[in-house]
Amino acid sequence: MMRGALAALALAVTAGAALAQGMILTIEINRSNSNPHGPSAKINNLQEFMAALASCWEPPPIDDRHRPIDLTFQVSFKRSGELFGKPRIVNFARSVTDEERQRYYTAVAEAIDRCSPMPFTDSMGGAVAGRTFRVNFLDRRNSRKA
Repeated sequence: MMRGALAALALAVTAGAALAQGMILTIEINRSNSNPHGPSAKINNLQEFMAALASCWEPPPIDDRHRPIDLTFQVSFKRSGELFGKPRIVNFARSVTDEERQRYYTAVAEAIDRCSPMPFTDSMGGAVAGRTFRVNFLDRRNSRKA
């Protein structure tokens, strides 16, 4: 199931630099996700974690008046895979209207709801418990390929 989510979204995921108490994760979204869903298998590493987040993400429709929005949000999980606190949008890569801001806040909240609780293995749960993940969703849905 996880492999199908990767193929359907055609995404690129990278784990970036570590923060003082967490990590920066970058997920590139190249297509819309018509069937967002939570993870169906245990998550044992960062690549599986990012693929799970991507499969839960349903980006808002692209507004023809504006280019797609890249956004960054922060999220933390307990060892059990439940949320630790609330996810928080930290940054939009461009100016957004109040309507766009609300659509993306809602989309992030819905994605996290779909993914929660994360089915971490014991070792993954121990590794991520209480850490803050800064997740960058890079929206490349209408980018032209050379």
